[in-house]
Amino acid sequence: MDDPRDIAALAQAGVSLRTRDRRDVTVTSVDAETGRISGIVPMVGPCHWRRDGQYEGAGSAGPLDLMPIPAVTEPQQRASVTAALGDPAAKNACCD
Repeated sequence: MDDPRDIAALAQAGVSLRTRDRRDVTVTSVDAETGRISGIVPMVGPCHWRRDGQYEGAGSAGPLDLMPIPAVTEPQQRASVTAALGDPAAKNACCD
């Protein structure tokens, strides 16, 4: 699992995976010898991927390639434009 492109090791470890177009994947099996990942994608059906997560049979990157789900991070801070415009300390002297 040291190689970041070894999606098969992530799948064996139980990490949740999604396709590149953000569909959840239910991994059904991982062949440890070949690294072939089998799973089910909603509205597509059974699919197979290579060890690196590339959709089996695809020649280049595509929407069905596997990606690990990113870790949850802190929510982004959001500011209100109305509050920022109403703040007297933020007003420029030339725009009174």
